[in-house]
Amino acid sequence: MTSEDSTLKPRTATDVIKQFLLGIAFGLLVMLIPLSYISISAIEFQLLHVLGLTALVLLCGILAVAFGNKFLSPLMKFLESIPPIG
Repeated sequence: MTSEDSTLKPRTATDVIKQFLLGIAFGLLVMLIPLSYISISAIEFQLLHVLGLTALVLLCGILAVAFGNKFLSPLMKFLESIPPIG
């Protein structure tokens, strides 16, 4: 008996794009966590801060593409465990 491993299938371009967008979405959520604790009017955006946050978001997207479901599965489980607000 041989078990078929679905991870050996080549990924299509749409799979890669979906994974990149899911990584970007997670990066945006991570970016918003510290911003939720302070007032928006109190934030002084400097170029270095904007570049750092952009790099964080893009890094999450790149990691999602590089590692695929190994990166996204734990993130999706984490997001499902968060109770809804309201």
